[in-house]
Amino acid sequence: MATLLKHEWRGTRALLGTVMAAATLLAGAGTLLAATGWPVLTGFGTFIALVGVISPVPVLQIALVVLYWRSSYSKTGYFTHSIPVRGGTIYAAKLLWTAVVSVVGVLLSFVLGLAFWPVGAATVGAERNPFTMLGDMWSAVTSAASPGLLIAGLLLALGLLMMSPIQLFFAASVGAESPLNRWGLAGPLLVYVGLYVVFQIVVFAGLLLIPWGFAGADGQLSMVTFNVIEEVRAGSGNSDVMPLGFLPPLFLVTLACLWRTVVSWNRKVSLV
Repeated sequence: MATLLKHEWRGTRALLGTVMAAATLLAGAGTLLAATGWPVLTGFGTFIALVGVISPVPVLQIALVVLYWRSSYSKTGYFTHSIPVRGGTIYAAKLLWTAVVSVVGVLLSFVLGLAFWPVGAATVGAERNPFTMLGDMWSAVTSAASPGLLIAGLLLALGLLMMSPIQLFFAASVGAESPLNRWGLAGPLLVYVGLYVVFQIVVFAGLLLIPWGFAGADGQLSMVTFNVIEEVRAGSGNSDVMPLGFLPPLFLVTLACLWRTVVSWNRKVSLV
């Protein structure tokens, strides 16, 4: 596994470094422009700074998906599949490397956000000290949620962070199987569209079958009922309830994608 991870590092470091450097440059330049106080420059600087702060995770993950396709089923696919290691192990290394890079992207966004916060907060009259702001947020969260709920929330966040790469890797792998591989990139695209439709159906079913959610009241989180049909009829787009019904089907379908991708690597490889 260590050798496979080293291979992932060598094969992706140039592109990933470029993405992180570009995000840092955007956030830094935007912060400096926003700090001028000139209306036009402040607005433009705030925009590009926010792009730099928000972009690392999605752009890094998209870059890794492109490299996943190229190294597994396109230009260097033959080399990858000639490695004397079970396909599922190679996939596990790629997924683990994606998780590491995604966490690094979150940390980069956090640091860039802290640097931009004093300037951005000044434009809206908020607390300019980012550490004071973080302390207030932490106090609010810990007073509303128990330690167990905080741990569950952290695990949920990590799971959601990896959900998109798992789905996209699934689409790339299944789309590279015969006969879909004869269509080139259209194969993975068709698989992803089908997966998206399935997701919408099962998530809606989950909301119907699990009609509960969390809502904040008097500084505390409590479990309340959530009727998705009534919400749709009411046309409410700003409900204070966070429904829970979408989570089980979301994770179950993602786990199914994970399993099916392992099967593809072990048994159904068909290079483009």
